[in-house]
Amino acid sequence: MPGDVSCPTPGPHAAVREALAVAARAKTLACPDGECEKHQPRLGMTARIGGTTGRLVGRRAGGSLLLGAVIALATFAIPAETRAQPGEAPAPGSAPPAEAKAGTEPKDLYGDQGGEKVAAANARLPNTAMRARLEDTFLKLSNPRIGQTSGPGPKRNALLVDYEVVSRGKFDGGTLVLHTDDGGRAEVALKSIVGRDDGTIELVGVQQFGNIKIAKNTTFPTNVEMYVTRGDDRYDPPSRFMVSNSVVTGKMKSTTRARNWTPEEIERYTKPPPSYKNPNAHPTIGVDVPPLPTALGQHRYVDPDGRLLGLDYLVGDWDKRKTVWRLTPVYSADQPQTHAARSIARKGYAVAGAEVNMDKYVCGIRLLFRRVKPDGTLDAMDAYAGDWIGTPPTGEATKLVNDGRRVLGIHFQQGAIVDRFSLVVEGEAK
Repeated sequence: MPGDVSCPTPGPHAAVREALAVAARAKTLACPDGECEKHQPRLGMTARIGGTTGRLVGRRAGGSLLLGAVIALATFAIPAETRAQPGEAPAPGSAPPAEAKAGTEPKDLYGDQGGEKVAAANARLPNTAMRARLEDTFLKLSNPRIGQTSGPGPKRNALLVDYEVVSRGKFDGGTLVLHTDDGGRAEVALKSIVGRDDGTIELVGVQQFGNIKIAKNTTFPTNVEMYVTRGDDRYDPPSRFMVSNSVVTGKMKSTTRARNWTPEEIERYTKPPPSYKNPNAHPTIGVDVPPLPTALGQHRYVDPDGRLLGLDYLVGDWDKRKTVWRLTPVYSADQPQTHAARSIARKGYAVAGAEVNMDKYVCGIRLLFRRVKPDGTLDAMDAYAGDWIGTPPTGEATKLVNDGRRVLGIHFQQGAIVDRFSLVVEGEAK
């Protein structure tokens, strides 16, 4: 599920094994509309096993998902000095691309590509990914091989690949992509390499992934390509950047290359991302009602120039009762829906406040709407309440705002479910 999972930092001679398995042939489950968000893992969704985030991808054939590998991730990192290309300093963390001005030249957006050849700016080229951004940390992969795990515990056969930071930017980590000769791809998040300058990534065989049992005689793929990407899902469509070279064990008919960005990608990436996909971008704009305590898992969405129109949401069972699991703000009627259901204002209306059923979790939310008058103010005489999202309270609900101030967005704290919720409004706290 979404949400950060903290992992201990490995010492100089320790390995952190974060288990993620990908079935060579895993059947997908048929779910009722809107219910598939409850099932993990599945195609295109995120799975967390032992603190690791992985994403299952691949191509369908005859009702199966062909991925060509069953793996688990272990990272063995040895602290070392930051290394850069001769004559070049590590890439500094510059302003986000979203703050770049329209018309920016590609050379002002591109980062280090480690001396690798780059393909032309054609999004239809097969086996390509967008080249690295200026702010991306770039890695050099080398010496892919079959070996054994490092660190304490029993030794296990592993698919190993060394990595080294070539240039460092403010964007770190990434996703290791395994591309097999049958066209399958598997992705494994590389959280434990963040902030480290070199080491070895270890991929070890496992026997079970969630409720999927894996055959004991499964072996590592003979022919496989490995490379690292880093994504940015704040844009539609999401961007994917190739931030390492490509290495191969065995033989591959084709390998993956970085390519220049198309004019459309440059135009898209030099504009701010949509507010509903850009959490925590405006920490000083607006006032939270009520203020939330400092904690992990904070998601604060603000549209400084817009107003909140509704919420996309997912409700599920937790602690033997219905609770709110996921939330995304809605700022326009044509905004793509991100969760199972949506509560949105009628045309000409906007969110003016909310009622909340909340104790140690957020069990229910009901949005309060008012008509937007021609001068932009909210009409208290033309108002209505939406349906409850989740569970209504047995007594009186906690009311938020509904005093005429413009609602800019939402702020919530989320782990497995939503624990705290507030509205973000313009002006001073009341």
